[in-house]
Order: sequence, then C-alpha cells, then structure tokens
Amino acid sequence: MNIKKIIILSLVSIFILSSAGGYYFSYQLPKSMVNRIIQKSIEGNFSDLNIRTQDKETLQQFFKSEYATKDLDFSGEFTHMNPNLPELLYNFEYIEYNQINQIRQIIVGALAIEMTRQSFFKWKIKQVRIIKNLQIYN
Repeated sequence: MNIKKIIILSLVSIFILSSAGGYYFSYQLPKSMVNRIIQKSIEGNFSDLNIRTQDKETLQQFFKSEYATKDLDFSGEFTHMNPNLPELLYNFEYIEYNQINQIRQIIVGALAIEMTRQSFFKWKIKQVRIIKNLQIYN
C-alpha cells in the first residue's frame, strides 16, 4: 500500500514539476530575455545587445526619441496570434503629474518583438517592429 502511494505521489510531483518547467521555459524565459534587452536599450547600451544590427537600429530609433526617458514603464505580453512564431507586444508609458497630483502629460509607445525557439532552452529575436512611436499626450 505504501509503495502505491509513493509511486502516485512521485508521478504527481513529476507532472507538476514538468508543467512548471514548461511554463517557465515557454513563457517567462523569453520575456525575461526581452526585458533585459529593453532595459539596456532604455539605458542606451545598444552595443551590448546580442541581436541583429537591423533590430538594434530599430530599437535605437524608438528609444532615441525626444520623449524617451529612463523612467518609462513597460510591460510585455504574448499576442498568441501564431503559436509557431510567438510575438511579444510591449507597451511603454510614462505619466507625469503636476503639484496637485493631476496628470500633466502621458508618453506612450509600443513595440512588437517576434521570437523563434531554437531549442527548449534557447529563444532568439527574429524581428523588432515599431507599432507606435513614442508620443506625448497632454
């Protein structure tokens, strides 16, 4: 009886660990990689990026805008449009307030980053596209 319980618990544990590992390597790992690239781009460290020259130029064009600031908040989500070519959509925003806590201006923009999966552990950026240049709204 004890051996059956141990086997069942082992199988359940393996299932849970493999599900968590699959989630991490399929969802969190590519987002973490792109988050680091975007953070370096915001800081202006384009030479440190391990991506194609064309994609570096696209990021430079986006972040060299007069509205780019190191305080830009960003978040990325998978679009799930095509599971074979996953694409992350990143939205950027910065909200500035005045002395009486009213919104003075909002800066927004968006990037799409298409990814390819080279192996279970390795992702690569296939293409970076500007969806919406950084713009200011008063």
